[in-house]
Amino acid sequence: MILFSGPQADFEAHKAMLGALGSTTYLGADHGLASLYDVAGLTMMWGILNAWLQGTALLGTAGVDAATFTPFAQQLASVVVEWLPGYAEQVDSGSYPAEVSALETDVRAMTHLIEESEAVGVNAEMPKLFKAIADRSIAAGHAGEQYPVLVEEFRRPRNA
Repeated sequence: MILFSGPQADFEAHKAMLGALGSTTYLGADHGLASLYDVAGLTMMWGILNAWLQGTALLGTAGVDAATFTPFAQQLASVVVEWLPGYAEQVDSGSYPAEVSALETDVRAMTHLIEESEAVGVNAEMPKLFKAIADRSIAAGHAGEQYPVLVEEFRRPRNA
């Protein structure tokens, strides 16, 4: 995957050569966009992989191997990906109606994940982080809104 940002004329002039190396995507005139997209992609990659590893560790305590878990994980990931366009609409509008579930419901599920992880001896650090972020959002008055409201926490520097 070749990400390009900068003058579109430069992209067009070198598109064929870049295309020989992989798929090309022009992101806009701002030179920094390609780098920012790259790190945003790393966030997605590590988020997905770490979630899969957490699930693998949990199921491993019941004797389920990673290869057996993987088709389920792929199916679930494809379902979650389908939510993104609707969530994007909420993020872009700044309105997060609880169409599927409220954040306070998600926090109860996060608590369950933490408890189950600890009960079987699996590190619960990652789900505790998710819950801490959600707890801050709830404390800010967003308990009845949908999960994408957490973008407001991600937009805020940690020390704010």
